[in-house]
Amino acid sequence: MITNKKSLLALSVASALTLSGCFSDDDNNVTIPPTEPTDPVVVAPEAPAALSVVVNGSVVDSKSTNVVPSTIAFLENGEASDNIVNTKGEVIASVETGEAGNFVFSVKEGAELSQITAVVSADGYFSKSFNIDLTTEAEVAELAVQLALVSKNLDTVVEKVVEASVAGGSVDTAITAEAAKGKAGADVTIPAGIVLQDANGNPITGSSISLNVGSADPTSSDAGAVLPEGLNAGSAATLAAPVGVANVTMTDDNGVKIKKFSNPISITISIPKDTVLASEGRAVQTGDVLGLSSHNEDTGVWTKEENNQVTVGDLNAAGTAYKASFMTDHLTFFTATDEVDVCNAEVSVNISGEVPAGGLFVDVQSSDINATSSIAAGATTKVIYTAQNAGKNNVSADATARIVLRDAEGTVWFDTEEEVAVCGTPVNATLAAPQVEYATTSFALTGVCSNDATVTVPVQNSVVTYRRAGKATYQAANASGTYTLNNLVVGQDYTVNIDTLSLDVASGQSTSFSFTAGSDAADQQLQMVCETVTGA
Repeated sequence: MITNKKSLLALSVASALTLSGCFSDDDNNVTIPPTEPTDPVVVAPEAPAALSVVVNGSVVDSKSTNVVPSTIAFLENGEASDNIVNTKGEVIASVETGEAGNFVFSVKEGAELSQITAVVSADGYFSKSFNIDLTTEAEVAELAVQLALVSKNLDTVVEKVVEASVAGGSVDTAITAEAAKGKAGADVTIPAGIVLQDANGNPITGSSISLNVGSADPTSSDAGAVLPEGLNAGSAATLAAPVGVANVTMTDDNGVKIKKFSNPISITISIPKDTVLASEGRAVQTGDVLGLSSHNEDTGVWTKEENNQVTVGDLNAAGTAYKASFMTDHLTFFTATDEVDVCNAEVSVNISGEVPAGGLFVDVQSSDINATSSIAAGATTKVIYTAQNAGKNNVSADATARIVLRDAEGTVWFDTEEEVAVCGTPVNATLAAPQVEYATTSFALTGVCSNDATVTVPVQNSVVTYRRAGKATYQAANASGTYTLNNLVVGQDYTVNIDTLSLDVASGQSTSFSFTAGSDAADQQLQMVCETVTGA
């Protein structure tokens, strides 16, 4: 981008040359002709201002932490956000991560935004809403984020897909779908005569539908990982603890989502018989009444269904879980809940040992809590949730969770292995460097004018990211046109991508390169688009 300063510089040069012709020789009174200016003058572009905040994110598999190609929609208050921008300042309501599973965004200048909802979907995975905290530590503009999705192929989750024909949007014959595996289970029954409707209440026009029913073992950490974030965003003295989940979606052959019904349909959630209800102080039993909350994946908003409840019925045929049922006239993600006391204290980690230069992530994993937060290099403590935010993130007064500290590529530095108390009790994490050899390297980035190779300039404030195949992306540290790559696994091949923000690179100029960790990354020169001005 050409700035006013460049034009002023060129004009200043031209003016100085022109004004030199206005003076004469005092001795012989002979007018000295003006010096002809050198034309043209090539002016190097000025570095763009550094972005106030850069979010470097990756969508990963919850187990392997390998990247997952995904689609991400950014929402505010249930609507598409107009405050999320790309590195060039253009508003983006959604992004496709591609094979790298990576996304980079910033916040529109002047926007006061502390949190954004990201709804993430990917083939073979349960879709999920994440609430990304956009606040950063003092003087830190870069924010590392990882969003973990749960694969539908795990033993702790189940999915059932049923295809059926419809006519005029109406169901002629009852449609049923039963999904069951281990302790995971959910059933759906749509009675004959029901009219299937879109989000606006209009009957669908398709001739067939696909009914998708999913669930997760509510006693496993995968249930917490499947659960969309924000269930208790408005929590006070108590919070709704999930005890069973069902994800139900329907689409017709035109791709239209079925969101409503002319009359209620029946949904059943499996609740393991050894589930303890904190509100009752005993295990669940037939006749218990539970709360119901629903999450709309299109808006990212949870709703506590005040006028609807879940009734616990009989045990299943295997005698392992109760069938807990409710009626509904809409489709979404559902969870049956029990009321528990909220945590009013910090959830934090005290760190012994040195956090590496590239930073770490801390994972909090349980059946009702799932969080991943970044830890900066050199940190000795990390507050995962403040006392004010713990309850809003499903943390109960007696919550326990497994705590794992790892790098962006999934290499573990600390693991409690079992669940430990987290409400108000800092987890002491002693880092143990893994049996992996790390390296650090730097490279200088220089811009060379494509129309005059003698004009060069350091390329500052670019967003430089790097990754190895299948793994999450790091962001390079930046200092005056020199970029440092940390946490490199020696012997592995890395690809570096350079985003020059508003600076234009010449046509055909590559903005990526590869190298092997353990060797130096070569300094890079980019052919830049430079302005040509005349002396007049």
